[in-house]
Amino acid sequence: MLGYDRPLKPEWIYKSLKLVEPGKKPTEFYDAYNDIAVELTGKDGRRKTRTVLFRTFIYSFQDSQSLIEDNILIELSKQNDFDYMKPIYMAKFMLDYEVLAHFTKVFFQIFDPSQTISTKAITAKMVEKFGDLEIVKRSTRAFIKTLTDFKLIVKESQDTFHQLPKKELNDEQIKDIINLYSICQHTKQLNLKSIDIPIFAWYKLDNLSKTAQKFHSRDWEYVVGSNRELIMIK
Repeated sequence: MLGYDRPLKPEWIYKSLKLVEPGKKPTEFYDAYNDIAVELTGKDGRRKTRTVLFRTFIYSFQDSQSLIEDNILIELSKQNDFDYMKPIYMAKFMLDYEVLAHFTKVFFQIFDPSQTISTKAITAKMVEKFGDLEIVKRSTRAFIKTLTDFKLIVKESQDTFHQLPKKELNDEQIKDIINLYSICQHTKQLNLKSIDIPIFAWYKLDNLSKTAQKFHSRDWEYVVGSNRELIMIK
């Protein structure tokens, strides 16, 4: 998916995934979503954000949109609290949207935590990669707003932000992100040495190999070789 044209608050994602029920029609939850996204005053705005939310966190896991099917994010959202889920939702953005994964790579190449983040500079880099398209500029604006709502960056002025200290992922969160990565990539065998780093970029990661070893034999098999660290999910 290229375009990410509507910012999503993590609260909307969390409350929606806790609310939906597999086996029911998506339309049964449309009115409830309107009560969740109360900050949006326009009917059209609520509809468009709901479309992005359902597309990213529900429909991307299934072939049909007629009924909601269970998925890893629905299950995890019902089992865990809001703060636990935020990094996992961010990982899903990285997995689904090439434009957001590239934004993330560029962001950490040109800004360190001490620097002011210039929206003009990051937009110029995005246009350089994808072309001077309105959807690219809109996706950039929408994701900057999403990062603000996730409390990963904070606004200083109209065109400047600064990065907030990264929160550290615990082993369970890392395990769930690896499982999510496996599902989205349609593979049960992963090489940690080549895993897509943007899925972890917005948070502090202690030691991926240590986490892999911790869940060895329980959730997956972890095999270390000369140039690879393989996880084979059960």
